[in-house]
Amino acid sequence: MNTIDKLQNDLSLWYAASPINQFMHWWKTELKSFVPQKYKQQLFPATIKVYLTQDAETMTVWYSTNNNLAKYTDTTTTDGTPEQWWHQVQNIINEADGKKVSVEYLLSNDEALIRKIALPQAAKENLDEVIGFELDKYVPFNQEQVQLGYKIDQINTNEDKILLDLAVVPKQAVADVLNLCDDKSISLDGIDVNLMDKDTEPQYLGVNLLPAENRKPRNYFNLKLNLALSLVLMALIYFVMHTSLANKQNKIERLTEINSILQQQARTSKLLRKELKEVIVSSKFLQNKKHNHPALVTILSEVTTILPDHTYLTRLKISQENLEITGQSDNANSLVPKLDESTNWYVPQIVGGITPDSRTNKEKFTIKADLKEPQIETEDDSNT
Repeated sequence: MNTIDKLQNDLSLWYAASPINQFMHWWKTELKSFVPQKYKQQLFPATIKVYLTQDAETMTVWYSTNNNLAKYTDTTTTDGTPEQWWHQVQNIINEADGKKVSVEYLLSNDEALIRKIALPQAAKENLDEVIGFELDKYVPFNQEQVQLGYKIDQINTNEDKILLDLAVVPKQAVADVLNLCDDKSISLDGIDVNLMDKDTEPQYLGVNLLPAENRKPRNYFNLKLNLALSLVLMALIYFVMHTSLANKQNKIERLTEINSILQQQARTSKLLRKELKEVIVSSKFLQNKKHNHPALVTILSEVTTILPDHTYLTRLKISQENLEITGQSDNANSLVPKLDESTNWYVPQIVGGITPDSRTNKEKFTIKADLKEPQIETEDDSNT
């Protein structure tokens, strides 16, 4: 047994005893129950098993149908002659419609020695070598005289001991079976032991007595296919995850760039809003200035128009809030009512009194007026 076969055998034994096998069996059974009957055989093809049993010179062909064994009954040819057993096997293979067919020869129970043996768990790694070395403890033959096969009793095996069903047959009996099948061009997949009588439905022990050199090479196509599909699946998962992460990274970068642009636009908008507010305030300031303070030309024109001809000015002072005129007039007191008629200033009044000028025989005056309308105090304001 090479390394791959040993590894696969160990994995098969572990899988057969693991809960995963039970779960997968249940899951597959449940899936089959939902599949229509006409598609069930296409989606879940079952292996057709053919068993050959011999009674003296008569060979009986059994084959499995729906997990049940049945004797092959089409035993005559078109010309009415009995059909030979190898023709029956070929007919089953031809009618398999692409399904896998396994052919096994079942030796009679009388041709084999069957023993129940117990080995320590440490021997599980090298069962073939251990059984061959200790074979004389269980049967009165050595390993060169017999062909042996064994099956692990999974039900009764515990943590300390491994229970085996050991079957031993003479090598000559195996050679006779191989010669018989080779003459009829029948390729065997295994040689087992029939536990039942010859006239009843066979029940096999579950061992393979076929020599290793005559066994068909294991087909690792499914294993390779599963490994290849697993690698493809992992590559696809990596591609999908990498693509998803790359797309998310690109999206984050685009959103970050858009966010930076929007932030810059927001700052620009804020600055423009501030500048616009300042412009509006400046514009309103000028409008307020123009509205609250009459133009200098208007004030000069108004003063020139109101004052009589016998009055002249020596000084004219205009500030933001006040108008102050100084000059001489024949009647300075008459100027206040005249100035009061204008709407460009408010509350004109003489400041500092009136003094006569002996040189010009006129009255010197200084009149001061407000350019802003005075605030009228309300009763509430006076109370506060």
